[in-house]
Amino acid sequence: MFRWTLLAALLLSFPARAQPATAPDCTVDGSLTQSGGLKLEIVYRCRSSEALTFQADGNLVVSNVLWFRDGSGAAQPIAPGGWRVESVKGMVEARYGFDLSAYARAVDSSSKALLRGEGVISLLSGWLLEPFGYTHLPTIDIRVTTAPGLVFASGLPKVGDAWRLAGANLRFAGYTVLGRLDLEDLAVPLPGSLRSGAARGQGVLRLALLDGFTAEQRATLVDWVRRTVEAESNYWQGFTARQMLLVLVPMPQRRGIAYGRTVPGAGPTVMVEVGAGMDQRRLFDDWVLVHELIHTGMAFIRGRSTWFMEGAATYVEPIIRARAGWKTEEEVWREWVTDMPRGVAAFARGLGDASGRETYWAGALFMLLADVEIRRATGGAKGLEDCLGGVLWSGLDGSQRATLDAYAAICDRATGTTALRGLIDRYVVSARPVDLAAVWRDLGISMVGGRVVLNDQAPDAQWRKMIVMGPPGRPPKKVPLPWGP
Repeated sequence: MFRWTLLAALLLSFPARAQPATAPDCTVDGSLTQSGGLKLEIVYRCRSSEALTFQADGNLVVSNVLWFRDGSGAAQPIAPGGWRVESVKGMVEARYGFDLSAYARAVDSSSKALLRGEGVISLLSGWLLEPFGYTHLPTIDIRVTTAPGLVFASGLPKVGDAWRLAGANLRFAGYTVLGRLDLEDLAVPLPGSLRSGAARGQGVLRLALLDGFTAEQRATLVDWVRRTVEAESNYWQGFTARQMLLVLVPMPQRRGIAYGRTVPGAGPTVMVEVGAGMDQRRLFDDWVLVHELIHTGMAFIRGRSTWFMEGAATYVEPIIRARAGWKTEEEVWREWVTDMPRGVAAFARGLGDASGRETYWAGALFMLLADVEIRRATGGAKGLEDCLGGVLWSGLDGSQRATLDAYAAICDRATGTTALRGLIDRYVVSARPVDLAAVWRDLGISMVGGRVVLNDQAPDAQWRKMIVMGPPGRPPKKVPLPWGP
């Protein structure tokens, strides 16, 4: 298991591959204090010869701005478009106060902002105003100092001592955590670094646990995350991201793992709600965390491509857990035979029109077809993991956005095939129906008396044998469960 200690020096010098050491357009210096609730004081300094308008993401953000002043100290009233500040000698300076606790209490949703004890999870756009007036997306370096006992963390990459937002709008910048909470930095293997002959390297997963867990629960949850990271890294041959923020939110009024959400932005962030009654066995039997971490290894696909992103996570999730030894191969095939029929109808209409649960299973069926096609075209040398991993290793990671065509081109280059492009032409561009019964027959899969029966004489049986547990040359690496031998 990945139980390495992450040195402080690594955090300070950790390079963001896509973040050149250039001067930012804006700097943000924030201070977080606890005085009748969590309060922020923000100082914006932006290089601009023109006036900038600082906009809030919604009326609830506006209503919790306590005051706003320009660089001279003059109070600025809010206008319909936000707070407008003139440039002085090529600089725009703005200062404001924000009631973070009141905002999070009013929103009370883990999707946007939520207060637990004296700690808050919030999208960055929940408390940081966005400067408009540039002809490009501004690069913003963010520094937040905290009063003793308080912390701040983001999923953004570190450049020196600053968290850098580059190439993305503020509303896509993901989650932040602020206040009094448990924060632990876990070392993770860099994407692709576990490949044979690849240079080894470490990234960081920042794990935050909001107030509400007991000490025993916190230890159990940290161990669950560590083992899940190892299982993911074994599949991807390295972790899914160079840096990431994962936030676990206690939800005592719910049962089990209630909900998970990934916000890629300029640095992947993941939120998972943890309900009451979660013991070790229920945690490792759950799919949500594995599913969400898969999203962090894939670029956001623009257009009507939710089916592709959710389908990949739905399809790969049980494979990762099976290769870790947490599910059996039969359980994976039973799940697919039972649930993939929910996605069949979307193929005839067009996968871009899939909706609801159909989106997940139509996409998962597409990934099964792609997995078989890649293995067939390469004689079993490569599979879908080489497609997804190849795109990630190319630099098109979860912090970026791409078209489906661009993603397919990199995937096919990584596998040395035209498999993904061909399937997109057949089932996305042309919207042809798929014969799922024929797929199962060719793979040699049937259900008899509620059990999966495998026929090794079927035409595609040799590829089926590699799908769940991997090809013979790459045997799966087990990740022992806490109660196992």
